[in-house]
Amino acid sequence: MRLRTMIVDDEELAVERLKIMLSEFDEIEIVHMTQNPWEAYQYAKERRLELAFLDISMPELDGLRLASLLGEIDPDIRIVFATGYEEYAVRAFELSALDYVMKPVTAERMSLVLDKLRRRDRKADDGSFRPGPSPSNVRTLSEGMLTEQEMRVMLLVFEGLSNKEIAARLNIAAETVKWHMKNVYRKLDVSNRVQLLRRAEQLHITF
Repeated sequence: MRLRTMIVDDEELAVERLKIMLSEFDEIEIVHMTQNPWEAYQYAKERRLELAFLDISMPELDGLRLASLLGEIDPDIRIVFATGYEEYAVRAFELSALDYVMKPVTAERMSLVLDKLRRRDRKADDGSFRPGPSPSNVRTLSEGMLTEQEMRVMLLVFEGLSNKEIAARLNIAAETVKWHMKNVYRKLDVSNRVQLLRRAEQLHITF
Protein backbone atom coordinates (compact mmCIF):
# COMPACT_ATOMS: atom_id res chain seq x y z
CA MET A 1 0.00 0.00 0.00
CA ARG A 2 1.34 3.44 -0.92
CA LEU A 3 1.62 6.12 1.75
CA ARG A 4 -0.43 9.25 1.16
CA THR A 5 2.22 11.96 1.46
CA MET A 6 2.21 15.75 1.72
CA ILE A 7 5.11 18.18 1.16
CA VAL A 8 5.03 21.60 2.84
CA ASP A 9 7.76 24.19 2.27
CA ASP A 10 7.52 27.92 1.60
CA GLU A 11 10.25 27.63 -1.06
CA GLU A 12 8.95 26.38 -4.40
CA LEU A 13 12.29 24.88 -5.44
CA ALA A 14 12.48 22.89 -2.20
CA VAL A 15 9.00 21.48 -2.83
CA GLU A 16 9.91 20.46 -6.38
CA ARG A 17 13.19 18.91 -5.26
CA LEU A 18 11.46 16.75 -2.65
CA LYS A 19 8.76 15.80 -5.15
CA ILE A 20 11.34 14.55 -7.64
CA MET A 21 13.28 12.69 -4.96
CA LEU A 22 10.22 11.03 -3.39
CA SER A 23 8.82 10.00 -6.76
CA GLU A 24 11.64 7.45 -6.94
CA PHE A 25 10.10 5.43 -4.10
CA ASP A 26 7.23 3.11 -5.01
CA GLU A 27 5.65 3.25 -1.55
CA ILE A 28 5.18 7.04 -1.68
CA GLU A 29 2.09 8.64 -3.21
CA ILE A 30 2.36 12.43 -3.19
CA VAL A 31 -1.19 13.68 -2.75
CA HIS A 32 -0.55 17.33 -1.89
CA MET A 33 2.21 19.93 -2.21
CA THR A 34 1.97 23.45 -0.90
CA GLN A 35 3.97 26.49 0.15
CA ASN A 36 1.20 27.54 2.55
CA PRO A 37 1.21 25.75 5.94
CA TRP A 38 -2.36 26.82 6.73
CA GLU A 39 -3.52 25.28 3.46
CA ALA A 40 -1.67 22.10 4.47
CA TYR A 41 -3.52 22.06 7.78
CA GLN A 42 -6.90 22.47 6.08
CA TYR A 43 -6.05 19.70 3.62
CA ALA A 44 -5.17 17.32 6.46
CA LYS A 45 -8.47 18.10 8.20
CA GLU A 46 -10.43 17.08 5.13
CA ARG A 47 -8.40 14.19 3.70
CA ARG A 48 -6.45 11.25 5.02
CA LEU A 49 -2.68 11.62 5.29
CA GLU A 50 -0.05 9.14 6.39
CA LEU A 51 3.24 11.00 5.91
CA ALA A 52 4.20 14.69 5.83
CA PHE A 53 7.50 16.35 4.94
CA LEU A 54 7.63 19.76 6.62
CA ASP A 55 9.98 22.70 6.49
CA ILE A 56 10.41 24.40 9.87
CA SER A 57 11.01 28.07 9.09
CA MET A 58 7.79 29.23 7.45
CA PRO A 59 5.85 32.49 7.87
CA GLU A 60 2.69 32.66 10.02
CA LEU A 61 2.77 28.95 10.95
CA ASP A 62 6.12 27.24 11.44
CA GLY A 63 6.70 23.56 10.83
CA LEU A 64 6.88 22.60 14.49
CA ARG A 65 3.47 24.10 15.21
CA LEU A 66 2.06 22.58 12.03
CA ALA A 67 3.35 19.16 13.13
CA SER A 68 1.59 19.60 16.46
CA LEU A 69 -1.67 20.51 14.70
CA LEU A 70 -1.37 17.52 12.37
CA GLY A 71 -0.87 15.31 15.42
CA GLU A 72 -4.13 16.61 16.86
CA ILE A 73 -5.91 15.67 13.63
CA ASP A 74 -4.33 12.22 13.46
CA PRO A 75 -1.50 11.11 15.79
CA ASP A 76 -0.57 8.37 13.30
CA ILE A 77 0.65 10.83 10.66
CA ARG A 78 4.41 10.34 10.35
CA ILE A 79 6.37 13.61 10.27
CA VAL A 80 9.74 14.22 8.64
CA PHE A 81 11.28 17.67 9.03
CA ALA A 82 13.45 18.91 6.15
CA THR A 83 15.20 22.08 7.23
CA GLY A 84 18.37 24.13 7.13
CA TYR A 85 18.44 24.64 10.90
CA GLU A 86 19.99 22.21 13.39
CA GLU A 87 18.81 24.01 16.52
CA TYR A 88 15.22 22.73 16.36
CA ALA A 89 16.16 19.03 16.44
CA VAL A 90 15.35 18.47 20.12
CA ARG A 91 11.90 20.02 19.81
CA ALA A 92 11.28 18.05 16.63
CA PHE A 93 12.00 14.70 18.26
CA GLU A 94 9.95 15.69 21.29
CA LEU A 95 7.06 15.80 18.80
CA SER A 96 7.93 12.18 17.92
CA ALA A 97 9.15 13.10 14.45
CA LEU A 98 10.15 10.14 12.31
CA ASP A 99 13.28 11.98 11.16
CA TYR A 100 15.01 15.35 10.94
CA VAL A 101 16.81 15.91 7.64
CA MET A 102 19.17 18.76 6.86
CA LYS A 103 18.92 20.61 3.56
CA PRO A 104 20.01 20.13 0.86
CA VAL A 105 18.44 16.69 1.13
CA THR A 106 20.39 14.03 -0.74
CA ALA A 107 19.00 10.88 -2.33
CA GLU A 108 21.16 8.79 0.01
CA ARG A 109 19.76 10.55 3.08
CA MET A 110 16.21 10.15 1.79
CA SER A 111 16.82 6.42 1.38
CA LEU A 112 17.69 6.27 5.10
CA VAL A 113 14.42 8.03 5.93
CA LEU A 114 12.43 5.47 3.93
CA ASP A 115 14.38 2.59 5.46
CA LYS A 116 13.51 3.89 8.93
CA LEU A 117 9.86 4.20 7.93
CA ARG A 118 9.79 0.60 6.66
CA ARG A 119 11.35 -0.72 9.88
CA ARG A 120 8.89 1.12 12.11
CA ASP A 121 5.98 -0.12 10.02
CA ARG A 122 7.22 -3.71 10.27
CA LYS A 123 7.50 -3.41 14.06
CA ALA A 124 4.01 -1.92 14.22
CA ASP A 125 2.65 -4.77 12.10
CA ASP A 126 3.98 -7.56 14.31
CA GLY A 127 3.39 -5.61 17.54
CA SER A 128 6.67 -6.71 19.05
CA PHE A 129 10.11 -5.42 19.87
CA ARG A 130 13.18 -7.59 19.63
CA PRO A 131 16.35 -5.70 20.49
CA GLY A 132 18.56 -8.48 19.17
CA PRO A 133 22.29 -8.03 18.76
CA SER A 134 23.62 -4.61 17.86
CA PRO A 135 24.93 -4.25 14.30
CA SER A 136 28.58 -5.26 14.15
CA ASN A 137 29.82 -1.79 13.26
CA VAL A 138 27.95 -0.28 16.21
CA ARG A 139 29.42 -2.98 18.43
CA THR A 140 32.93 -2.25 17.16
CA LEU A 141 32.46 1.46 17.71
CA SER A 142 31.06 0.91 21.17
CA GLU A 143 33.54 -1.59 22.62
CA GLY A 144 35.20 0.14 25.53
CA MET A 145 33.23 3.32 24.82
CA LEU A 146 29.46 2.91 25.21
CA THR A 147 27.70 0.69 27.69
CA GLU A 148 25.14 -1.85 26.44
CA GLN A 149 22.28 0.34 27.66
CA GLU A 150 23.76 3.41 25.94
CA MET A 151 23.95 1.36 22.74
CA ARG A 152 20.29 0.35 23.08
CA VAL A 153 19.25 3.96 23.64
CA MET A 154 21.31 5.13 20.66
CA LEU A 155 19.80 2.51 18.35
CA LEU A 156 16.29 3.54 19.38
CA VAL A 157 17.19 7.17 18.67
CA PHE A 158 18.19 6.03 15.17
CA GLU A 159 14.71 4.52 14.81
CA GLY A 160 13.24 7.97 15.45
CA LEU A 161 11.79 7.31 18.91
CA SER A 162 11.36 10.17 21.38
CA ASN A 163 12.84 10.03 24.89
CA LYS A 164 9.41 9.10 26.24
CA GLU A 165 9.02 6.26 23.73
CA ILE A 166 12.54 4.99 24.47
CA ALA A 167 11.79 5.01 28.20
CA ALA A 168 8.63 2.96 27.65
CA ARG A 169 10.40 0.54 25.29
CA LEU A 170 13.28 -0.09 27.72
CA ASN A 171 11.14 0.14 30.85
CA ILE A 172 13.24 2.91 32.37
CA ALA A 173 12.53 6.49 33.46
CA ALA A 174 12.61 9.33 30.93
CA GLU A 175 15.23 11.06 33.07
CA THR A 176 17.41 7.96 32.78
CA VAL A 177 17.11 8.15 28.98
CA LYS A 178 18.27 11.78 29.12
CA TRP A 179 21.23 10.76 31.26
CA HIS A 180 22.23 8.01 28.81
CA MET A 181 21.85 10.41 25.87
CA LYS A 182 24.09 12.93 27.60
CA ASN A 183 26.77 10.26 27.96
CA VAL A 184 26.41 9.17 24.33
CA TYR A 185 26.76 12.77 23.13
CA ARG A 186 29.87 13.28 25.28
CA LYS A 187 31.54 10.05 24.21
CA LEU A 188 30.84 10.56 20.49
CA ASP A 189 31.61 14.30 20.65
CA VAL A 190 28.20 15.52 19.44
CA SER A 191 25.63 17.81 21.01
CA ASN A 192 22.26 16.85 19.53
CA ARG A 193 20.40 14.11 17.64
CA VAL A 194 21.07 15.56 14.21
CA GLN A 195 24.81 15.54 14.85
CA LEU A 196 24.53 12.00 16.21
CA LEU A 197 22.82 10.85 13.01
CA ARG A 198 25.51 12.57 10.95
CA ARG A 199 28.25 10.94 12.99
CA ALA A 200 26.58 7.58 12.43
CA GLU A 201 26.59 8.20 8.67
CA GLN A 202 30.27 9.23 8.76
CA LEU A 203 31.14 6.01 10.62
CA HIS A 204 28.92 3.94 8.26
CA ILE A 205 26.75 2.75 11.12
CA THR A 206 23.68 0.96 9.80
CA PHE A 207 20.48 1.35 11.78
